[in-house]
Amino acid sequence: MKKSMIALAMLSSLVASQSAQAEVTAYGRVLYNIIKDDTSDDLYFGRHEFAESTIGVKGSVKYKELTFGAHVEIGLDEGVSNILQDGTNSRNRIQELWVQGAFGKVKLGTGASITWIVSDVDQSGTWWSDPLGMSQRFGSTRRGPAGESQTPFVQAQSIFSERIVYESPAFLEGAKFYAQYGEDSSYELAVKYSANGWRVNAWSVDYGDADNDEDPQADIDGNGTAGFFGAESGYGILAGYLHDSGVNFTATYGVADQLDGSDRDFLNWKLGYTQGKHAVSYSMGNYGSEDASGISGADHTRSTFAYHFTPVSGVILWVQATKGDTDDQEGFNALALGGMVRF
Repeated sequence: MKKSMIALAMLSSLVASQSAQAEVTAYGRVLYNIIKDDTSDDLYFGRHEFAESTIGVKGSVKYKELTFGAHVEIGLDEGVSNILQDGTNSRNRIQELWVQGAFGKVKLGTGASITWIVSDVDQSGTWWSDPLGMSQRFGSTRRGPAGESQTPFVQAQSIFSERIVYESPAFLEGAKFYAQYGEDSSYELAVKYSANGWRVNAWSVDYGDADNDEDPQADIDGNGTAGFFGAESGYGILAGYLHDSGVNFTATYGVADQLDGSDRDFLNWKLGYTQGKHAVSYSMGNYGSEDASGISGADHTRSTFAYHFTPVSGVILWVQATKGDTDDQEGFNALALGGMVRF
């Protein structure tokens, strides 16, 4: 971690000093929550992963009709899905080179997968505490490690990995196409459309040799489970609309095909309203599974109310309440207070 921070600082100062033509930006954010649920007397402190605190630097330089760039970002205190992180961890979220021109954009290195980028978006203004597309978590109010009613891990999209990505220029007045290939022989395809308040995204992913957990280069999920947390492929679709009044709605559906022949799916939707410094939303998610013989597993549902307040640019404060239920298990209620400062 210390070496990563030093390298980040050196890169920022070096790029800024060596090229007067380069555009360089250093940035960061600190995000945290305090959470209480009704299953224990404990308070939890943490954040939902993939929106952890970060620090990064990015730069670009133009050469004729091309723009070359680099991006490095370190994530701090990453959480673990379905477990409220109570330790300290860090990772290189982004470490990539890119080139952009009339042909589109090509990125090489470690970074966010295209399926995560297109699957985990909404227009409610409350994503920072209540992510919609990442189906396996309850956002900032997900359970502690001893809690019941855990949401199943539905891997309809990958997260961060080493890959090469192609992003097309815009076409059809708002559409883009994405393709990604990873060193574990995984591949991802996605398309997104955004125009006149409408947003429609679709994606498909094959995790390739992600089940080869003995190979550190192929172990993209960081655990000993076969496949990407047990999945061999996934696909999904997202659709939403933002009205000029601030009223918005987004729904997303995803399926993960497991290596053992079973499958998992999720359906999430969110109704929101944004106005000035205020954003409020109500979301509901349902997660199910079916084994290889066609027998359905327990259904998991969760509903969340979230309110975000932005007193000044770069500062967001929120309160969020979540109710979770699982068939034949005790449900739970949780409350989170949190905030984020970006710079």
